[in-house]
Amino acid sequence: MVNFDYEYKTVNTKDIFVDTYQRKLDRNKVRKIVANFNNNIMNPIKVSYRDGKYYVFDGQHTEQALILMNDGKDTDVYCKVYYGMSYSDEARMFAAQNGISTIVGERQKLLSLYLSGDEIVVAFKATVESTGLACDFERTTPRDNAVTCYKALYDIFTHYGDNYLKDLLQLDLDIWNGEMASLRKEIIMGLHLFNLTYKTAYDRNNLVKKLKRVSPLTILRDGRAVISGGNKRFARQILNLYNQNLSDKNRLDDEF
Repeated sequence: MVNFDYEYKTVNTKDIFVDTYQRKLDRNKVRKIVANFNNNIMNPIKVSYRDGKYYVFDGQHTEQALILMNDGKDTDVYCKVYYGMSYSDEARMFAAQNGISTIVGERQKLLSLYLSGDEIVVAFKATVESTGLACDFERTTPRDNAVTCYKALYDIFTHYGDNYLKDLLQLDLDIWNGEMASLRKEIIMGLHLFNLTYKTAYDRNNLVKKLKRVSPLTILRDGRAVISGGNKRFARQILNLYNQNLSDKNRLDDEF
């Protein structure tokens, strides 16, 4: 990324704006900052001066804490002001935050990178949506025909490629037709581990036929009943369903 010019100066909070790449304000976090406030370790609020306005991309909650400590009124705050940034530059900087500040949630990072035009994230979103599923990085509550386990899917995309992810999601859709519960992380990761483990050793038609008879909620319930094992718990449930009524020579060994 380009090294942008900056200066330290005070800016009144009434002149600082929040753009769409920012996370939603967490009032509980603001109150926690106030309760534990220490002026000696407070970092400057980072803002970008763009189109005649100041846009905060690091320190939104600190800014709101300072307002709260000023009886809810706008106040002058110490800022590190960057010049020459575009909207995309700000979104990338926001997504790249780390260190002692709160780590930006993976969903928000992906949204920020998408809004900044990041080629990989744009391609990931296009891959998911090519199956007919929605992927907006905004929604966190599951619903039919929409993914919400963004990080899990993004990790699969970056490790195994777009064709693999598309095929995996299509397998899920062939079985459960976009049912909300089937798009939960546990189910998708269970299918992913099963698919990755047995590759061409399993009969796809048999898998689809067997799993169609079972609600994904049943797989979730039975997998969660096992104390340990992570996502393998759900892959094993899928394996058990696949093996039902198969002859010994056609059954798959448990490799989980």
